Amino acid sequence: MKLTTRDLTHMSIMAALTLVSSFIAIPLGPVAVTLQTLFVLLTGLLFTPIQAFYTQLLNLLLMLLLRGPQIIISPSFGFLISFIVVATLLAWLKESGRIKKASHLVIIGTVISYVIGTPYMAFILNQVLDLNLSFKDILYAGVLLFLPGDAMKALLSIGFLKSINRVTVFQNKSKTH
Repeated sequence: MKLTTRDLTHMSIMAALTLVSSFIAIPLGPVAVTLQTLFVLLTGLLFTPIQAFYTQLLNLLLMLLLRGPQIIISPSFGFLISFIVVATLLAWLKESGRIKKASHLVIIGTVISYVIGTPYMAFILNQVLDLNLSFKDILYAGVLLFLPGDAMKALLSIGFLKSINRVTVFQNKSKTH
């Protein structure tokens, strides 16, 4: 698949939005609340799988460049890795026609983010930082604290998708509703 200048521009803008949203953070336990998930979900809903992959890979590389390699031992790094998987998988599920409803896609994306990010967070907190937190504490710190905010971001992504779909700039052959 050939990426056009327009595709690359859209991808760069989305990577930049994801990156910038990481700097607006509310500290809440070992992982801060940001709007990154909103832009990751939009990436998966708006782009093709290859575009989504490269968009979130660019975000991760920029994050490593700006924050340094020590971010790898941050409890939130697993969630950053999950962004690539989530965006790519959502785009693939949408494009393949396996799942057409945006509401189903954002739920799947949110769950996958937790499935990848929470074990990484547990490893860093318990093995690297030697905090010896229980499964219940990890579940609370990595999932339960974030469920209300992630539900809001999922709803926002669907709302933005509907608004963006009215503009032909982002429309693809495979529409999500």
